Amino acid sequence: MSLTIAIVFLIWIVIEIVSTLSAWRYTWGLPRAEIPGRTPPVAIIVAIKNRSAVSAEFLIRLRAQAYPDYRIIAAVESTDDPAFALLREAESEPGAQIVTIVAGPVEHGGQKVWNLLAALTALKPADEIIAFTDADTLPSPEWLPRLVSSLTDAGHDAVTGYRWMIPTDGRISSAVVAAANASIVTTPRIPAVINLCWGGAMALPQTTLERIDIGAYWRGAISDDLQMTRALGAARCAIFSPRQSLLLSPVEMGWEEAFAFGQRQYRLMLTHVPLLWLFAAFVMAMPAVAAVAAAILALQGHASAIAALIVSIGLGELRYWNRRRIVRALWPETAHADLATYWRVERFMRPLWHGFHLVCIFAALGSRRISWAGFEYLVRGPQDVMVLRRPPPRD
Repeated sequence: MSLTIAIVFLIWIVIEIVSTLSAWRYTWGLPRAEIPGRTPPVAIIVAIKNRSAVSAEFLIRLRAQAYPDYRIIAAVESTDDPAFALLREAESEPGAQIVTIVAGPVEHGGQKVWNLLAALTALKPADEIIAFTDADTLPSPEWLPRLVSSLTDAGHDAVTGYRWMIPTDGRISSAVVAAANASIVTTPRIPAVINLCWGGAMALPQTTLERIDIGAYWRGAISDDLQMTRALGAARCAIFSPRQSLLLSPVEMGWEEAFAFGQRQYRLMLTHVPLLWLFAAFVMAMPAVAAVAAAILALQGHASAIAALIVSIGLGELRYWNRRRIVRALWPETAHADLATYWRVERFMRPLWHGFHLVCIFAALGSRRISWAGFEYLVRGPQDVMVLRRPPPRD
């Protein structure tokens, strides 16, 4: 075996070990009680489009947070959006206060970011902490107090979480997307070094939001979270990721939608943080190349290649069981859900969802056009986004 192949194998196994240790570290002490010592007023901002069973359940859960003082600012594109009627209905039901903002259609940038900009105008001086979330998630009652605790008790500049996708159908495509996403959740995140905000779970003091002038970063942009990351980085504010700030995100995707989703995520990463895209491409491509080489050499009887494959499979098995532990600890209710296909794909079809990652990463090098929530955009830069096509009007 050549020195080059030996180095490739070494890098491969190091990546596998780091990934496994990170997944194991994530499970430590879960679930933990995180009750903020102080409960300042919070405004939760969310952009909502359309109406679905998930968004209806989202609102019910968001309005039932185990937190004494918060309100919700929800922004929609227009009164014709079915989400507007959903919000109006929710306003008359018990739960946290909802303020509905109609943003109007975006002319330059992404509709979601345009909605968020409109929502910022509804903030009050009393809103000490500002949180952001997405309407395709299912927050547990402890989600908000856990975010606040990391700000008020630990004193972090800003906190963020991430989604944990759970397939709600039996399709392999949905399970592949969920498994690929889970592999990202447990990757190392180091504040002030390598960490990105995720728009579904962000929180920071209003004073910090004003200091970073987020409006200047959001105007003309399509990515709220990556632009938030840029703004915080420019202000030298570290972004912390509490392990319990994860949010369940139901997913149902066919293959076409799955690839569009994956390509969009990496296209946005390439546009906003190209060095991180390059790192992701390396970390995903190297194990794939090494595994193929090891399989070929193993068939030729090379003991070192066989050993490398056994180590890789064993470490993958450890990651699988650690991810199951995370789900059981944070969402006990999923024990009654039919997730057999998801866990089989996660465990036995690693080459499939790893390959999905790779295809999406390198597909991002293609067209700058992306589809999102019925819109088609041309993304020429972080704040140079043109609307090419809008969703057809609803009857």
